[in-house]
Amino acid sequence: MKLNKILFMALAGTICLGAVASQPAKKKSKKKAVVEAPVVVEPSVKPVPAEEFSYAVGVAQSPSLRQYIEMREGVDSLHFGDFVEGLNGKYSEAEIAKMRAIIAGSNIAQQNDQQVIPAINKQAAGSDSIAFLQKDLFVKGLVEGLMGKSTLDADSAMKVAEQQFTYQQEMMKIENANFIAEYAKQPGVQKTESGLLYKVIEQGTGALPVDTSKVEVHYEGKLIDGTVFDSSYTRGKTAQFGVTQVIKGWTEALKMMPVGSTYELCIPYDLAYGERGNRNIPPFSTLIFKVELKGIVEQ
Repeated sequence: MKLNKILFMALAGTICLGAVASQPAKKKSKKKAVVEAPVVVEPSVKPVPAEEFSYAVGVAQSPSLRQYIEMREGVDSLHFGDFVEGLNGKYSEAEIAKMRAIIAGSNIAQQNDQQVIPAINKQAAGSDSIAFLQKDLFVKGLVEGLMGKSTLDADSAMKVAEQQFTYQQEMMKIENANFIAEYAKQPGVQKTESGLLYKVIEQGTGALPVDTSKVEVHYEGKLIDGTVFDSSYTRGKTAQFGVTQVIKGWTEALKMMPVGSTYELCIPYDLAYGERGNRNIPPFSTLIFKVELKGIVEQ
């Protein structure tokens, strides 16, 4: 290649390079942020007019209200109209206060008849069947004491009541002790160190229960006056329970009875329900049981 051509090419390259080098740098363009328009959300349902809403809420609550006034307030459906009068604000505060007092008094009267008087009578006389507590005088005492017109102060009145309760407790002890003494004289009666009395009606030949055993029995329990307070025979079904899950007299007797045995037990109160008794058994009660030990239940 000729020299002048080579020089021309070199010169051309220099000029081009210079041209490139001399061009100013391009400035980066700044993009403006795009502001998006807000999205408008519409409710999926229409509003309800206040009048329609108010009525509908009342109707919706009415089944719950009916259940409440029937179950909790004791309002019979025959008296819903009377209830509505109160709900609509027909009565003044003074009238409402009076009605509340009447209702409270009526409730207490009902409790007296069903619970209080029978309980006090049983404690004072030892039996539900004896009408020792006179209702009219009992209510008179309540009323005059409440109104500050009683002939006794409350402390003096309590001493009178406690005197009768103490007398009745002592009589129960005496009657039950006398019964035990007479029972012990019967032929075939045996007595343990604890004071438990028993007669063997039929002696079984099976295994003896232990403290950890669960047994199946038929039984009947009586008070000394012959009142039956519990009976598996009446229910038509045997009972099952752990040997140590019963009164002390039962636990002791069961561990002496081979399976197949029938015993009659005379259990003093300290081996039964003690000085307090329970709902069906008066305090200090001696209990008479017929017990058939049917078997020991596998566990």
